[in-house]
Amino acid sequence: MSNNDFDLVRYCLRHMSNKEYIHRLYDDYGIPYKQSDSYEKLVLRLENDESLKINISTIKDYHRSNWKPAPKELHLTNLKSGLLKGHNWHGAMPSMLHLSLQNKVRDHIEGKMSLSELINIGSDIMKHEYFMVCAHDLCETVIIENHTNSIPPIGSKSISDFVFEAKPYDLKITNYFPNQTKKSVNENKTEVVKQLLAGADILRLREQAKKTLNNWGLNRFYVLVEDQDRWILNPEGILDELLIEIKNIGEPLEIEIEGITILSLIIAI
Repeated sequence: MSNNDFDLVRYCLRHMSNKEYIHRLYDDYGIPYKQSDSYEKLVLRLENDESLKINISTIKDYHRSNWKPAPKELHLTNLKSGLLKGHNWHGAMPSMLHLSLQNKVRDHIEGKMSLSELINIGSDIMKHEYFMVCAHDLCETVIIENHTNSIPPIGSKSISDFVFEAKPYDLKITNYFPNQTKKSVNENKTEVVKQLLAGADILRLREQAKKTLNNWGLNRFYVLVEDQDRWILNPEGILDELLIEIKNIGEPLEIEIEGITILSLIIAI
């Protein structure tokens, strides 16, 4: 097993699984462990197993057999129902949602909007929250289903959404920046990724980089969709185009942000 493959095994155990699944895997292959073992100790026990019974192929098959795909039909039905029209953050900050909503309440109290407008904002934000989860779930699921060498996460603990072409990635679904086209994105992928990463919390990225092997927890797989209305009108078309574009995705970009190297893939739809 190559060093990269063994690093992937270690990464999947520590960052894309949970202890219950690791215990079951070790039971299957006769690797001793204690219930009190930390993730680090569990990985160390595998490193000390000279038989090398568990390799990256074992991990891939185990994860894929225990992976639970998103409910695609439910998501597609809900997207096309029309009930998500008007989804919008209304300037709210996802990481500080309570404070953002509280500020909207203060705006109502100060007479800047009616109670009806305030309640409708809450409805739009809830629509948008589901819309984002839905789009992400659909893209993640079709990528994993259609790329049988990919490794999905299992259990409730995961830093990355999947391993794709032997590298872990966190999937990000977003839209184009103003004045960008599919052609301009494809011709300037490095600059576009730098723009997408520019708003990241560098301190948080540094802390995350310390915790994950080879900085892999920072890797990003971006899917940019120009016309967001397509998610409501024809989401299947987006997913079909995603799978076509992946066939020509090429090698990941190496982006350096303040001394941190991040691998990124980007698809424009």
